[in-house]
Amino acid sequence: VDHDKAALAGLTIGRIASTVRAVFEGGIATKIKPVKAEEETDVTVRFSKDKTASMAVFDEIVVANKFGNLIPLKNVAKIEKVPGTTTIHHLDGKRVVTASCNVDTKKVTSIAVNKKLEKKFEDISDKYVGYTVKYGGEQEETIESLKSLGKSFFFAGLLVFLVLASFFKSLVQPFVVILAIPFGLIGVIVAFLIHGLPFSFMAILGIVSLNGIVVNDSIVFVDFINKLRREGVPRRESIIQAGQMRLRPVLLTTITTVGGLSTVAYGIGGKDPFLVPMALAISWGLMFSTALTLIIIPSIYSIIDDIALKITHHSSMIETQRLENGESDADGYMKINK
Repeated sequence: VDHDKAALAGLTIGRIASTVRAVFEGGIATKIKPVKAEEETDVTVRFSKDKTASMAVFDEIVVANKFGNLIPLKNVAKIEKVPGTTTIHHLDGKRVVTASCNVDTKKVTSIAVNKKLEKKFEDISDKYVGYTVKYGGEQEETIESLKSLGKSFFFAGLLVFLVLASFFKSLVQPFVVILAIPFGLIGVIVAFLIHGLPFSFMAILGIVSLNGIVVNDSIVFVDFINKLRREGVPRRESIIQAGQMRLRPVLLTTITTVGGLSTVAYGIGGKDPFLVPMALAISWGLMFSTALTLIIIPSIYSIIDDIALKITHHSSMIETQRLENGESDADGYMKINK
């Protein structure tokens, strides 16, 4: 539409557009309602289909201006053939063009493809003001799943802490036990680096599951130390005895669990690619956490106990019941036997 000519003719863009629309789709001229009918019937007026099938129809269209005069459309507009969209789609109130494709998962993953696209279009908003790119499909579902898994991981850790706090009747010891979880994450990272696998949804699901499994060995270890200290064994000796006496149960628990999951991780007896990342995450995470638990957890237990002794002058871990009034144990602090 030529805006200057349209203005001189007393026409607006909206009036011209509504007239052209009425030519092709029709406009409601009136409504009729038979005597016995329940609903009204629209009377639509438009050009005949044989007329609208030709480009010449635009030469016959006239538009009524605000004064009631009929102005030929060809006097205020010119017809050009250009590529256009058959429909206009909107997303979140904005016009949108959707491009979709299928990824050959044998050659590349959808995550890798999306990373390349993000790098390609990272400055699109600077080059073309008002344009943005939003990634949907598997990418969008993955992001939403990761958010929900993050919440699951938090609540799983909180639940583990509450259970341990009620079991040990302490707010300090659960932290010692939960420190095994980061050690498990080390094993997961090493496993996926060695096998050259990307972190997928199932891998992260395996990490969430690992959250509750890796603390088992720590619970056995710390609980046995507490038991020995209740019996009057000094802290250092109780840690050494716990390491010696619980080594076999801890290793057997880990070996049986890892052995069972390894059949899934490495396809022994049949392979399911969907479950491989989860099995790898759990098995390797459990192996690393067990190896580090046997060395680091006793050290952390002793360090925290030393800190508590310096601050509060009594052990934050457990009170021994063997010592008599005024007698000090082998760790050099006093206990009063009630």
